[in-house]
Amino acid sequence: MSSTVSDLQSAVPDIRIGLMAPPPNVVMEVEFPRYLPDSVSLHTTRVPRSTPAVTRESLLEMTTNVESAARCIAMVEPQLIAFGCTSASFINGIGWDQDIARRISAASGLPAITTTTAIVEGLRAVGAKRISLVTPYVDEVNQAEIDFLNASGFEVIDLITFNLRQSGEIARVPSEVMRERVLANAEKARKGDAVFISCTNFRTLDQIDRLEAALEKPVVTSNQSTIWLIKKAAGVHSICETGGLLLKEK
Repeated sequence: MSSTVSDLQSAVPDIRIGLMAPPPNVVMEVEFPRYLPDSVSLHTTRVPRSTPAVTRESLLEMTTNVESAARCIAMVEPQLIAFGCTSASFINGIGWDQDIARRISAASGLPAITTTTAIVEGLRAVGAKRISLVTPYVDEVNQAEIDFLNASGFEVIDLITFNLRQSGEIARVPSEVMRERVLANAEKARKGDAVFISCTNFRTLDQIDRLEAALEKPVVTSNQSTIWLIKKAAGVHSICETGGLLLKEK
């Protein structure tokens, strides 16, 4: 049975989201659609950098290209643009995330958010002040994140790091391995208000509910909080059945 023009038009999503991703990221485009309703479509462009290594130098290099990437993704006429790199949006200190969002908006003429902004707002939404931090990063990036979180009003009480330099290595960590590493540190994690798991190329979303149940604490992750803020900023009111306390909130 053939579809009519009206049938096809009714199947077009109401809201388009433009996603600006790091070149090596392979996780966001898999995880995000699972937690967005059919009324929202996701459209991605890459923000160039010359190496898959996650270092201060490579992250700052990538942020020099946000304007050109913003103008590119603006061509799909999204209602919102999300800059989906955690480390690139905190690497230059407090306010850097807001600066990137302003630059994207200026280049595209559209509202913009960043993952780091989403993390800060998400942690505040679950009432977290003292957090256990989990990252895949090397030391220089970890320290920049700790400094950013502390300057944002949080206290990082503990750090679990996989100490991975290459983005591909990060994406290949099974989410079950991440979960077990966090649970091995459960005693310290329970002393904080929440656990925060950083990096949009780190597989996390399918383990959040299990971690929250085991730790009896909210768990906030880069991808989860970015999805949450996308929905909030775009006026999407769907509630997720999984994905942790933050995504389940009304």
